[in-house]
Amino acid sequence: MTAWVDGRIVADGALPRRAGVAPFETMGARVGELPLWDRHLARLRGSVARLGLAWREPVGLRAAASELLRANDRADGVLRLAVVPTAAGVSTVVVVRARSPVKVVQLLPTVVERPSAAPPGDLKAEPRSYYDAVRQQAQDGQADDGLVLASDGALLETALGNLWLFVAGQWLTPALDGRVLPGVARALLCAGLRARGIAVDERVCDLGDLHRAEALAVSNAVHGPRPACLVGQPANAAPTARDLQPIWRTAFGG
Repeated sequence: MTAWVDGRIVADGALPRRAGVAPFETMGARVGELPLWDRHLARLRGSVARLGLAWREPVGLRAAASELLRANDRADGVLRLAVVPTAAGVSTVVVVRARSPVKVVQLLPTVVERPSAAPPGDLKAEPRSYYDAVRQQAQDGQADDGLVLASDGALLETALGNLWLFVAGQWLTPALDGRVLPGVARALLCAGLRARGIAVDERVCDLGDLHRAEALAVSNAVHGPRPACLVGQPANAAPTARDLQPIWRTAFGG
């Protein structure tokens, strides 16, 4: 596998060493193209500005990203674009990988203390050690992903995406209160639901909402919305298939 670093193709084992908080975007590809590129770049630029990084977006970055996908036989894979502070300055790093199969995601509530030095929850950035610990705790309990529970009992998101709960005939998703990533897929789904006249409520959620939910879903910009369930429980995939997945297909294609 190869990567793209500051205009050069390198082995993906020869990436620059990070020397600070590094914002990044992870996005799904379709036939070598990146349908949501503009949305990801807008969020990345905001993250770069927030961190005060002296980054200049390389000319031809989108074309280089698409070519890297094709060169690595990942036309329908996953692309990761990062702005990496190093000892020598700031590097633009693009890597690709295969996309894992779509499945029902089994979830487990987790209680992991968030380090004070971790990037804030509304910023997609490395280091990701907090979310790695959430996911590992969930996997230790035979789940695929962990539900992030805040110290005040609020249900926030998962280690890998935003959370959706279908409760009393409407969709809930945790509010963007600074502790939840404003996901690209999340924004598309919220707008799409409202455009279709389907109720969606962005508010603080808790374990009571989780246990009242008739169905669960998770979303990110790699897989879109996927049905989910608590580990060991049956999944109700119907609301996701009926309401969320058609919105994603329209935005992402296919």
